[in-house]
Amino acid sequence: MDLFIDRDQLGRGLARVQGVIERRSTHPLLSHVLMDAQGERLRMTATDTEVAYIGDLLANVSAPGDIAVDAANLFQIVRALPEPTIQLKKSANNRLEIKSGRAQFKLPGYAAEDFPALPPFESKGSAKMSEDTLRRLVEQTSFAVAIDDVRYGLNGAHLEEVDIDGTKLLRVVATDGHRLSAAQGDFQGELSLAPRMLVPRKALAVLRKLLEGDDEVELGFGDGAIRLSRPEQTFWFRLLDGEFPDYNAVVPTENKHRAMIRREALTSTLKRVGILVQDRARAVRFSFGAAELEIEVQNVDRGEVRETVPIELDGDPIDVGFNARYLAEVLSAQQGEWVTLELAHPLAPCLVRDPDDEGAFFVVMPMRLD
Repeated sequence: MDLFIDRDQLGRGLARVQGVIERRSTHPLLSHVLMDAQGERLRMTATDTEVAYIGDLLANVSAPGDIAVDAANLFQIVRALPEPTIQLKKSANNRLEIKSGRAQFKLPGYAAEDFPALPPFESKGSAKMSEDTLRRLVEQTSFAVAIDDVRYGLNGAHLEEVDIDGTKLLRVVATDGHRLSAAQGDFQGELSLAPRMLVPRKALAVLRKLLEGDDEVELGFGDGAIRLSRPEQTFWFRLLDGEFPDYNAVVPTENKHRAMIRREALTSTLKRVGILVQDRARAVRFSFGAAELEIEVQNVDRGEVRETVPIELDGDPIDVGFNARYLAEVLSAQQGEWVTLELAHPLAPCLVRDPDDEGAFFVVMPMRLD
């Protein structure tokens, strides 16, 4: 293998790989990237056996070949190289030579046949949707996936097909028991979704980095796996087999109190209030008045803070306790100028929506005030 390639292009490709490789695995090859040079392209493959990524980069290949090298080391080296063009050459004993200007590195590698083979994928249905739509679905829901894997059924994002006024949409729902996020978008084709299909956190994190353009993406659905294809890139991941809870049961429908607030004003207030909130189990008091929302924290050890935000309240005044961080993360998943908070009573779930975005809704569970 002997080729020349643009430094920045290679760096971007290796950046996508970093979220896929497994650094702590007992299998050393799972922290490596397989590089295969053929024709006018360099193909990079990375996997941890649960997710896999294949990306093609333009390259000037003078001698085809392949080698697997440590992905993190190569990424750090490429980012530090001085010249815009890099030469990659495979030498004896599976070593990769990297040259750029006066800088020269040699990395130990493995033969391509030692790299873990990717599992076969047989699509039973496929759908196409805009990259921007899928990116929005991931960004608006991924933050709410439970981190604790013991809570089986909550450790992934739920996928389902919904019909809204005769239009079929893909809905993504995630919850960790404290907040819930749901977003939906249109598609073309067929969604072959099984009832127990959860997208793992790692796959969502990779998707957020991968979906960076405005192309159309294709989703292929197989047995317990999904394959995403976009120009020059393919991403495959296994689905978690888990029973997602009936989320509709916690979405409030009969709300007597509705507050309209400027999202940026509330977000910045929560950021300041959060300075004195270190205990995640501590509720922050939200007092909804006719014309303003008063947010108050009293901490014996750290101090007190009180701030008001102008609101438009439909309904009677009400005091509610919330985890300020959970509410702030819900607000960060929205982009509109305004946000609405709807409540039935002080201990009822709070429905949070962007009045200009009908494709998403959020629920934040309340906390008892001391």
